[in-house]
Amino acid sequence: MGRFTKRVGSFDSPHSVEDTLQILFSGVAEQLSIPSPTVSEPGVEAGVHLSRLDSSGLTVIAGNKIDTYFMFYVDLTPTTGGCTGEAYFDRRMGAITRWMGNAMGLTGGLSLAFQRSSVRTRGWTIA
Repeated sequence: MGRFTKRVGSFDSPHSVEDTLQILFSGVAEQLSIPSPTVSEPGVEAGVHLSRLDSSGLTVIAGNKIDTYFMFYVDLTPTTGGCTGEAYFDRRMGAITRWMGNAMGLTGGLSLAFQRSSVRTRGWTIA
């Protein structure tokens, strides 16, 4: 399923949005060119950048100023018992032709962070 869809999966977090954002960052940090919760945009040289980290979720962009290799999104919705979220790419996994290892690392890293934090996933695809 993962190669043919943009959707990675959804999750239910028993934690607040703020705590869930920390979990999300810890799950993607290893793939970032600069593993810091600082928002940045791609530069002249290709890299993996955190371009959004706010109460609505996070966005990771891989590429440079000219070429976007892929974008990865996690959108959050607050609930009475924590929050829910949806993770997806801007294109099918099979259409990511550059830095596929980073794309897989983002989904796998989040999966591990969720397991360590008692966040329940639904239909989660690593690759």
